[in-house]
Amino acid sequence: MPTIPHPTQGVTNCTRCGAHIRWATGTGSLKGRRIPLNALPSPAGGYAAHTTGLGGLVVRELDAERPNPELLEWKALAHWDSCTGGNGQSTPPSAAPRSRPARRRPTVQPPLFGQPGRGAR
Repeated sequence: MPTIPHPTQGVTNCTRCGAHIRWATGTGSLKGRRIPLNALPSPAGGYAAHTTGLGGLVVRELDAERPNPELLEWKALAHWDSCTGGNGQSTPPSAAPRSRPARRRPTVQPPLFGQPGRGAR
């Protein structure tokens, strides 16, 4: 019997569209990847997610060998498949190039106490 995730624990907002999402760690072919999932279970989802004993969220892809969620898993939908705040790209947000912030000019530090500085005679 599939379970339902906690309604607010581990939920954050998407920076593009503001929807509620959960970050999960992939297993199997997705091992080690961080995947944003919609916060609520979805019957149309292509992933099976479950919480670990320590409160983490683990996700696997539903495939021909294991097409249905097992025991404590629920069907989840990857958020990048349903995000409405993007710029029309079909790539995950983690693959989008990021611009670096402008570099700040170094500031002049005052001399330490007791050390001679500029203008001291």
